[in-house]
Amino acid sequence: MIEIARILKPQGIKGEIKAQPFTNVLAVFKSLKNVVVGEKNMEIDNISLRQGFLYIKFKGVNTRNDAEALRNKSIKIDKNLLEESKNEDEFLIDDLIGMVVYDNKGALVGQILDVINYGSCDIFVMEKEGRRVEVPYVEDVFYRQGDSLVADSEKIKEVLI
Repeated sequence: MIEIARILKPQGIKGEIKAQPFTNVLAVFKSLKNVVVGEKNMEIDNISLRQGFLYIKFKGVNTRNDAEALRNKSIKIDKNLLEESKNEDEFLIDDLIGMVVYDNKGALVGQILDVINYGSCDIFVMEKEGRRVEVPYVEDVFYRQGDSLVADSEKIKEVLI
């Protein structure tokens, strides 16, 4: 199971909730019927995406008080659903963490320890030889090669801090 959103608050008086999505694979939300909220399996009655937030109506959640009980709970799905919905040239953050990145000449760039999103782009927190660096993800620098992420040996020098 992988966490794809967190419930922020009730929305209105009819049991709808507002949630913050944690994925940019938004196509997955169109096909969702069942999710795990906290530790409970729940069926989705209606879901929409507006202004970057999810608005979800669960079956059996019919009042604001019912929705309030879900506040701050995570929404999880089977990771395979997310894998099926993403483009083939994309990675899930879950797959990137721990990945060792080399440049196109075979030199070690570093191991990805974390991925942080500051809004404008994702930042890879990488470690190489005991030194941590933050590297912005730039499409001109990084590219997918099979199941690996490879950095252009010349362009990586421009973004390394």
